[in-house]
Amino acid sequence: MHVDGFRFDLGSIMSRSSSLWDAANVYGADVEGDFLTTGTPVSCPPVIDMISNDPILRGVKLIAEAWDAGGLYQVGMFPHWGIWSEWNGKFRDVVRQFIKGTDGFSGAFAECLCGSPNLYQGGRKPWNSINFVCAHDGFTLGDLVTYNNKDNLANGEENNDGENHNYSWNCGEEGDFASISVKRLRKRQMRNFFVSLMVSQGVPMIYMGDEYGHTKGGNNNTYCHDNYLNYFRWDKKEEADSDFFRFCRLLIKFRDECESLGLNDFPTAERLQWHGVAPEMPDWSEISRFVAFSLVDSVKREIYVAFNTSHLATLVSLPNRPGYRWEPFVDTSKPSPYDCITPDLPERETAMKQYRHFLDANMYPMLSYSSIILFLSPVDGQ
Repeated sequence: MHVDGFRFDLGSIMSRSSSLWDAANVYGADVEGDFLTTGTPVSCPPVIDMISNDPILRGVKLIAEAWDAGGLYQVGMFPHWGIWSEWNGKFRDVVRQFIKGTDGFSGAFAECLCGSPNLYQGGRKPWNSINFVCAHDGFTLGDLVTYNNKDNLANGEENNDGENHNYSWNCGEEGDFASISVKRLRKRQMRNFFVSLMVSQGVPMIYMGDEYGHTKGGNNNTYCHDNYLNYFRWDKKEEADSDFFRFCRLLIKFRDECESLGLNDFPTAERLQWHGVAPEMPDWSEISRFVAFSLVDSVKREIYVAFNTSHLATLVSLPNRPGYRWEPFVDTSKPSPYDCITPDLPERETAMKQYRHFLDANMYPMLSYSSIILFLSPVDGQ
């Protein structure tokens, strides 16, 4: 049937012992679990064991939502046999909090950028982490930057259903009707979230509709709606063709071109350098809202990525690379289409001149709540 693989909703329930648990019948001998009560997590769950060792199934993509409705949370600890990937819910929560400017998450955000080695190092690979910011449960990307509070009254459960801890930020005003400045900041934040997803090691997962900014009006639990809340809006996608959809498309293409953004192993110091507002001086303090890194890439030579999630602008000093200069590619603080500088961009040379005097001094001005991507280009004649 040409099925690539399976994602198991609330997959942790498969690791719990059943009411018919009998280790002797399952394994042919008494092993751990003989006297377990129903629902107790076991280290070698039979159904996961059988799937993992099936000659056909072990060769397809196996992805677990590594928690269940009973409160068992196994992100980073799901029984995996070296082949299971996991929905990385910790990536979602950390990235949401860092991008909206919450203190204390710079170090955890850096772990996310590396493919979460704190969760998957030691027997697993970056691709075992399915990175996502939004999914079918919870806010869409557009609603994540528009609502502080869920609005699930239309579900008929008096707004008691759905997640209460969304780590969202409305950028200053609640709801879709907001000032122009707030809407501009929301678009910037959406771009920041997408950049964080595209430059992280691991497997990026994008929720359908987020590429054009789909809204569910603040409803974060639309399982019961067969209407426009859940329908893909082709008209909205076409409206966004020259704006956010363009940005997403170009970032996906950029990731696909970079050898260094889909590594089979976690990046080491040979390839990766961390920076602060000054080169090789990262700030991992509790109040840091700035994270930057450079990554050696066999195709792009080297890329430089920085996130400034403070409410204040900053002037960044770039790593010195003799014989080369840094060229701007992405700046989420710029309006479309100048948020992503491509060779075919109208008036590209005029836009590039605006950066030149800073880059000639090996510096770059970053506005508040913005992210940038630069790459190396040889100096003329080198």
